[in-house]
Amino acid sequence: MQLLFSGAIPGPKEARGVTAVLGILDAETGDVLHLCEYRTPAEARAPQQKMQFTGTSMIDGKIYACAHTEIVRFDDWPPAEPAARLTTPGFNDLHHCIPWDGGLAVANTGLETVDHISLDGALLHRWDLLEGRPEARRIDPDLDYRRIPDTKPHHVHPNHLWVRNGELWVTGLKIPGAMRVTGNRRQVTIRTGRPQDGPHDGRYVRGQLAFTTVRGFVVLVDPDSLEVVESHDLASMTPGIKTLGWCRGLCEDPRDPNRFFVAFTIIRFSQWREYGFRIKHGHSKAPSRIVLYDVERAEVVQEKGTNRYRFFRGQVDKYTWLDLGSSYVLSELNTAFLWAQLEQAEEMAKAMVKGDPERMGVMEKSLRGKLVEFTERLRS
Repeated sequence: MQLLFSGAIPGPKEARGVTAVLGILDAETGDVLHLCEYRTPAEARAPQQKMQFTGTSMIDGKIYACAHTEIVRFDDWPPAEPAARLTTPGFNDLHHCIPWDGGLAVANTGLETVDHISLDGALLHRWDLLEGRPEARRIDPDLDYRRIPDTKPHHVHPNHLWVRNGELWVTGLKIPGAMRVTGNRRQVTIRTGRPQDGPHDGRYVRGQLAFTTVRGFVVLVDPDSLEVVESHDLASMTPGIKTLGWCRGLCEDPRDPNRFFVAFTIIRFSQWREYGFRIKHGHSKAPSRIVLYDVERAEVVQEKGTNRYRFFRGQVDKYTWLDLGSSYVLSELNTAFLWAQLEQAEEMAKAMVKGDPERMGVMEKSLRGKLVEFTERLRS
């Protein structure tokens, strides 16, 4: 199974993107199989603008990837070279796009609007999510918002789009919840009990709506009543990490109805200030990553196939096998023996080959290579 992910390569000053990336991940091994790098042309962005890919959609085999001020289309698999770029002067901090009425609906977070554009980039309609609110402001049709680095503070912060019963909906981090874009502005409220938490992604998953919140919850909502039916705290399922990071993408695992792939990005300094994230002194920030959770078992799915995390939390008196799996990590004792053998690799090779120079060279080269590889793994 392969996963398409979007993101950025961070710069040296802060964990903000300087190069947008699309990648393909092998969900079984965790290996990145492909990485496509991209930078928005200078004329379509502000100087020193962050560079990243956010939400994506696939239409007729073509990938539409949102960057900060444009939507980039890739026609080939794996994505490599852009086939087209869709941009208008009103684009700023795009977060997601989906097919809508022959074109694309776009979550334009910087303007706090949802835009309807044609597949060649023409603006067809714009829904202002602040309309009728005290925070409403005029959008200047003559201003190139692509050249503005930041439009914060936001009051809705639209993130992720989906369609329910023919109506367009979008999540709003600052609501916190989701709101209907077309028709009347019906809302879904999502509260987790954590301060300044709100939804990021929302999508249909097996007949229900599934949301991530930025502070690490997966929330399931009944699509008819729009009532929250389940709320799962991922932090309690994740051993060894107190602050998970900024929780973003969500994807169901087709192999199991209770499993979700969840994407996290490393906490930026701006998120510390604006949303109150705290990292204890001496603790490192959790890296950007994709994690597979089983919400029914309330644990991270491990390749070992056991319920050992439940055992560590005191929920069971012993741990046992639950799935197919194994562990290929050496025990401490085997590692110690191997280390001692590698340290004596040259002497062992000479003793084994009994003076055969040709075979000795092959053996020494092989063992030295293993020693270097093993040392690098220990250091990392």
